[in-house]
Amino acid sequence: MMIRRTAAVLIGGLVLAPLSTMAQSTNLAYATGQPRSEYMVFLDKGAGPLPAVAAATVRTAAREGAGKAIHVSGRAEHAQLVRQELIRDGIPPTSIFVYRDTGPTLTRINDGISSPSDRRVEIKF
Repeated sequence: MMIRRTAAVLIGGLVLAPLSTMAQSTNLAYATGQPRSEYMVFLDKGAGPLPAVAAATVRTAAREGAGKAIHVSGRAEHAQLVRQELIRDGIPPTSIFVYRDTGPTLTRINDGISSPSDRRVEIKF
């Protein structure tokens, strides 16, 4: 009697094991996904042109974001500079959405110099 019970448990475990493995792998498929792309550029003080490093970052974002909706957020004048650069890099104006920065602020440094967090623009798609 004990042997039959043990055999039934083993056979039942062998039958149910593949089903539980399939269920776990199905859940994993739903848990993984493509991360959203995000770039952050920092502009110089004033309303001058984009710094070379920022322009290169915008160019990279334009290549990666081609054909997607691109969301630009930051202070109005800075976000518009980045938008203009994206257009120069071949992104259609109708694919670019500009938002006022509502994200968390970066750590401020109280040294009397304009904070870099006030001069950042985020590019997401």
